[in-house]
Amino acid sequence: MSKVRRAFLPSMLALLFVQLAAPVSAQASRQTLSQVSQLLLDAYKHLSQENDTEAARADCEKALALGKKADDPFVSATIEVCFGDVADYEEKTDDACKRYDSALKKFQAVPAKHSAHRTLKTHISVTEGKRLTLGCET
Repeated sequence: MSKVRRAFLPSMLALLFVQLAAPVSAQASRQTLSQVSQLLLDAYKHLSQENDTEAARADCEKALALGKKADDPFVSATIEVCFGDVADYEEKTDDACKRYDSALKKFQAVPAKHSAHRTLKTHISVTEGKRLTLGCET
């Protein structure tokens, strides 16, 4: 066995053990998901029915406070979309694009065993559509 192969196997095993030992991102509890979802729905209502960006931003902020405790990439991503939507309504395209970009990265970090994994493609497609509509840079 060459020196390269002998060095490769232990380093690959070490990498595997590091990956297995790494903590998996936490998943928010059902209660937290419910609370965050309600706040995001409220924010959307403030935007779409009342054109009230201040109230919508306040709901996004409340969701953010809950999301920080949960440490869940899916929750974090949906909150980023909320802030992006507020920025879009305020016609702050650069900020909206940054929020949507951040959301996409967080959606892609959602572990395969997450309960929301089966809806990820839809969330990603919608967020990419928002970026496309705004003309965000790639």
